[in-house]
Amino acid sequence: MALITKHIPHGFASTGFYRKAAGPRTFVAPPVGEDNSDLEVEDEFLDDSDRDPDYVVEEDLIPTASGSATRIQPEEMPEEDEDEDDEEEDKAPPLPEFLQQPHEFFMRMLPIELLEDMVYQTNLYAHQKDVSTTFSIDIHDLMVFTGIVLYMGVMRGPSIDDYWALDTRMSQITEYMSSKRFRQIRALLHFNNNENAKSSTDRFYKVRPLFSGIAKQFLQVKATPTQSIDEVMVGYKGTMAGNLRQYIANKPDKFEYKLFCRASIDGFIHGIVMYQGATTFSSHPVDLCEDEEQQLMSSKLVLVLAKTIQDLKNSTIYADNYFTSIQLVEFLRDKYQCRYVGTARPNRIGNPPLMSKKEMEKKSTPRGTLDYVSCNGVFAMCWKDNKQVTVLSSDAGVEPLSTAKRWNKDTRKKVEIQCPAVIKEYNGKMGGIDKSDMLTHLYKTPMKSRRWYIRLYGYIIDLCTSNAWVLYKRDAIALLEKPMPLKDFQLKISTFARTYKNRPTRMLRNTPEPFVLSRKGQRTSRPSDNLRYDYSKFHCPEFVNQRMTCKFCSTKDDIHRSRWICNVCKVALCLNDSRNCFQDFHAAPLPHRPLRPHRTQRPLHQ
Repeated sequence: MALITKHIPHGFASTGFYRKAAGPRTFVAPPVGEDNSDLEVEDEFLDDSDRDPDYVVEEDLIPTASGSATRIQPEEMPEEDEDEDDEEEDKAPPLPEFLQQPHEFFMRMLPIELLEDMVYQTNLYAHQKDVSTTFSIDIHDLMVFTGIVLYMGVMRGPSIDDYWALDTRMSQITEYMSSKRFRQIRALLHFNNNENAKSSTDRFYKVRPLFSGIAKQFLQVKATPTQSIDEVMVGYKGTMAGNLRQYIANKPDKFEYKLFCRASIDGFIHGIVMYQGATTFSSHPVDLCEDEEQQLMSSKLVLVLAKTIQDLKNSTIYADNYFTSIQLVEFLRDKYQCRYVGTARPNRIGNPPLMSKKEMEKKSTPRGTLDYVSCNGVFAMCWKDNKQVTVLSSDAGVEPLSTAKRWNKDTRKKVEIQCPAVIKEYNGKMGGIDKSDMLTHLYKTPMKSRRWYIRLYGYIIDLCTSNAWVLYKRDAIALLEKPMPLKDFQLKISTFARTYKNRPTRMLRNTPEPFVLSRKGQRTSRPSDNLRYDYSKFHCPEFVNQRMTCKFCSTKDDIHRSRWICNVCKVALCLNDSRNCFQDFHAAPLPHRPLRPHRTQRPLHQ
């Protein structure tokens, strides 16, 4: 496929590719033909034949006799010092000595200090709602709750009740927490003090400490040289969030919270900006300078996320056409020496001398046709795929050209079209956010609630799990070990969290071993003291239709019968207004008090 070229008329520099430049600009067009003998190139720039011709160092336009612009070779890049290379090698993260456990990676993302703050805020919120409440949780309860939520994300049930129902119960959940306790924690889970909410302009005030806490942990992880920036949508169907949720018709979840994230190429999220309209940047912890405040809204999102990159000078940012503008590319290059590659909208690239959209979309223009210009290290290109694709770049260029396979309706088979290098780079390095979004949706935690911020807590749990798995995968590959799948990784975290309590698990009232009533004339044995006084088990009275002899207060001459039995000890005990044998039967004897003699003259029959 022949390269479509475009000549630049002499004197076009006055209308400007980048109009805010301090001095005159030079535009470069592709050569008219294969014969480059008419190009005026200075000898001092001809040492290296492999240099990219898309960058220009001359400040004034050099027209040829035909009136077209000349191709100027860029300045030779300065040779890197060996000492700088050694310093970069020293900065590289060392290889891990061994592969840590999954819960250790997870606790790096969601530290224990953040969980303790959640426990404090939850107890505070419970007392703010009801001063006389007896509800309280500790770090053990929150860990068990988190482990159950993670397990529910893998083993999805139709509803929360099904995990505790008699026919569909899951012992991995019911043995660690009752249904009532789980619902209480979910109903009162809180992250910030409501008393200070009215004085704050942050509309995400209720979850701000949670997002700020995990953001600090994410920034401690070394980022890859290529960073992608894109939006992340967190679905929420409720109406309590007001206009914090966005309606997007072409998304799987129509109503969603909008977050803007920065991610490495392997899907690790490093930075999050929570979109809330006019107060988005005033509520975000990263400040913008006066020059940055004058940028477009989309450009400020990129700057806020880019300023947290540790090595910004050696990084390249990839973003789509929502963020890209010529002002942003130049600002990143001039102030932070940061490279940028992104698709762009035609009205935000500074009116370069490229083929028009109408001309590019003609049927006579074959697919694979491209046209490009460059100026002061910034490259603009339009390329015809299914539609016109416009790209701005300060990193990659056109060469080396490659091919891409596309479906041809006429021949009904795939054909090869030419593809510039910048398109290959963009497609290969832009998917960090999409990869993270895919990982968080594989085993999404079921955190449905009328309180609008609980869904964001569920996303935080999913995000910490996926980020932890990415870190685990990095270390496993570095140690030449095969990483486990995300499902197994999440289940191991869930097992650790559910068994976080340092005491035995307790039985619940819907035990899988149902109580079998004894026949008339059969004796019921008294339970052993180890079972009778085992308070780790949940001794609960259970109602039965058949009246049975109380094993605590009955004698041969004075028999009392009851319809209440202990679901653990399997014996009948009086439980009425006049006698509470259930409590006395399970009360352990004190050392200084003599044991109550058992009335065992003869085993009683029912």
